[in-house]
Amino acid sequence: MRIAVEGCMHGELDNVYKTLQYMENINNYKIDLLLCCGDFQAVRNENDMESLNVPRKYREMKSFWKYYSGQEVAPIPTIFIGGNHEASNYLWELYYGGWAAPNIYFLGFAGVVKFGNIRIGGLSGIYNARHYRLGHYERPPYNESTIRSVYHVREYDVHKLMQIEEPIDIFLSHDWPRGITDYGNCKELVRHKQYFEKEIQDGTLGSEPAAQLLEKLKPSYWFSAHLHCKFAAVVQHGEDSPVTKFLALDKCLPRRKFLQVFEIESGQGPYEIQYDEEWLAITRTFNSVFPLTSQSANFGGVQHDMNDCRQWVRSRLQERGAKPFEFVRTVPCYDASQSLSIGAFAENPQNPQTESFLQFLELPNLFENALESREPTQSPATLDHKGPDLDPEEIPIDDEDELEELDEISKRHALSNLFAVEVFEYVMVKTEAAFRLSTTERLLMSSNPGIGSFCKANGYVLFVFVLFRLAASPCCASLSFNFYAASCPSAEFMVANTVRSASSFDRTIPGKLLRLLFHDCFVEGCDASVLLQGNGTERSDPANASLGGFEVIDSAKRVLEIFCPGTVSCADIIALAARDSVEIAGGPAIQIPTGRRDGRASAAENVRANIVDTTFTMNEMIKAFSSKGLSMDDLVTLSGAHTIGSAHCNAFNDRFREDPKGKLTLIDTSLDSSYANELMRKCPANASSSVTVNNDPETSFVFDNQYYRNLLAHKGLFQSDSVLLHDERTRKQVENFANDQESFFSNWGLSFLKVTSIGVKTEDEGEIRQTCSMTNG
Repeated sequence: MRIAVEGCMHGELDNVYKTLQYMENINNYKIDLLLCCGDFQAVRNENDMESLNVPRKYREMKSFWKYYSGQEVAPIPTIFIGGNHEASNYLWELYYGGWAAPNIYFLGFAGVVKFGNIRIGGLSGIYNARHYRLGHYERPPYNESTIRSVYHVREYDVHKLMQIEEPIDIFLSHDWPRGITDYGNCKELVRHKQYFEKEIQDGTLGSEPAAQLLEKLKPSYWFSAHLHCKFAAVVQHGEDSPVTKFLALDKCLPRRKFLQVFEIESGQGPYEIQYDEEWLAITRTFNSVFPLTSQSANFGGVQHDMNDCRQWVRSRLQERGAKPFEFVRTVPCYDASQSLSIGAFAENPQNPQTESFLQFLELPNLFENALESREPTQSPATLDHKGPDLDPEEIPIDDEDELEELDEISKRHALSNLFAVEVFEYVMVKTEAAFRLSTTERLLMSSNPGIGSFCKANGYVLFVFVLFRLAASPCCASLSFNFYAASCPSAEFMVANTVRSASSFDRTIPGKLLRLLFHDCFVEGCDASVLLQGNGTERSDPANASLGGFEVIDSAKRVLEIFCPGTVSCADIIALAARDSVEIAGGPAIQIPTGRRDGRASAAENVRANIVDTTFTMNEMIKAFSSKGLSMDDLVTLSGAHTIGSAHCNAFNDRFREDPKGKLTLIDTSLDSSYANELMRKCPANASSSVTVNNDPETSFVFDNQYYRNLLAHKGLFQSDSVLLHDERTRKQVENFANDQESFFSNWGLSFLKVTSIGVKTEDEGEIRQTCSMTNG
């Protein structure tokens, strides 16, 4: 049986399923089951969003609602547990477990099921000592305290799991078992997550109940998530005792280790989810002390004979069968065209699956009286706290706590639209899915050079894997994808994270970094010569006086020098930062080769002769681009960089004339008159030299095809923009890009690769600067 395991889902079902299907295609195998270790976010509608403990600015409907509504059907049977970012009102409906959507099964607050002959157990939520011994007293609608405490692990659920005697093959928990770091490469973990060190030393990292379950159940495999990093361990339960192979996985984000595929021995099937006899017997036995108030369960009052109970359950399963009860929708599905009144279903309906399950086991429905016994919204355990019930072990949705190893400008992480997948082998786990982004590139490169792309569902993000024949230019012979894979494997992540962080503070950063790349590559080649400071350098020329983004490059360099000293060139940082800027602004995600070296020379006299001026005619631009090995198609495509960024007034003042009274008048009749009036208002004749206007007046900070739509509306900011529309050689391509953003994105990937390969220096032709603003000499 081949099983895929995913860390924190965070509602990205479309992305994960598309990725798994792609893996099946390229590896020619079938994945039988997907397991998710929490933060699944089964959000059905706007009302569910109110029960999701996520800051409002990060709340999104994501994609689960489509599977709940039946618009989409999970292509792979899926089993998940709950984490600490869940639609808790819905999971409470399915406390004992059940279908959250067709082919998507929630394991319950605690539970065990069989898939084929594989036994899979799990514990939802995270551990909090203050609430551990309380009952399940929380009910929707939740307040600031109960929206957190509702997903805290309870002793009652753990106690039931501790009664299991038969072997468990796979166990899922959201947070890690406490002490698990003693059984893996703890030093490597701390190197990437420095702020874990104190908790590891204090013995407080992870869940104590999970550690107890690990010792008692000794499953063959244990998977977790929550801490947003990959960590593998092997637990030997005493001499000649079973071994547990543990793996924690990350969340679904770019270049993160969030997915694992492995094989496990099993029978021939059929592979379908079924109730587990032993677990049903345990559930039936302990349901009488199910604590639905803040009072803890009284286990001493339970009288049972497990053998008799199992025989009774066995007979019931033989009568009915072991398949779970059928999925039933209980609330309206999200509808983008209609707004659901928040609070319409504040107190959840009884779920027919839960009712049928209890009837099957001949148990009373304790939930019917739960609302009558409902207690004040603050339990005795939380009355001594002021303000929201914040827990230090809860990892924020925005991952701010993951970035402490970066310098000041890199301490915040903005979520990217890119979705990439990496699957990694880990110790003692057999896997046939060594699927990395670099593998994808190698597969694509084995075919004809060109471009391969595919889209997320609903066109949400375009993946662009660009193939570029490096051998076409001798200067690029030493560039390669993942050049730093061995010497500095996190290099691209560190650059991307620095750019994201800076952009979250200053929305103009992406445009500045993209312009910085062009001014670097068009002069001495992509060698970071534009970064060198001093009299007579490129940076000192007045044409480069308005360049920005230097501090972002310097910040990324400082971080890289801490972790990978003398390894990553400033030239590569510029190229990667410009690449990431496009992606962060909503443009295509592109893989580019690295391995550039930094140049040792920089001369101001070379600037004017090489850069493209905004007053250039079409022939002048064609000549400038051609001298760099770029075609007319590249010219039109790369001009699309003006969809973000801004310009000073003197960059387009040639389109106006100042009359004797100091008033501007329009002399370029190709410019839309209303747009011209707006420009004259923002940039009067006496405007300060610091005044700027956005290149794109419509979607100023979004990398899209609006630039070309502006050209069709005669709203190109520069003369060099407008000529693209009026010249017959380029007009058709402008119209194509204006009507087809995907075509623009695809062409952008190819042209961008060409730009970042202009005149690169490799090996002994350059150096790796210690500081980007000066050479090493």
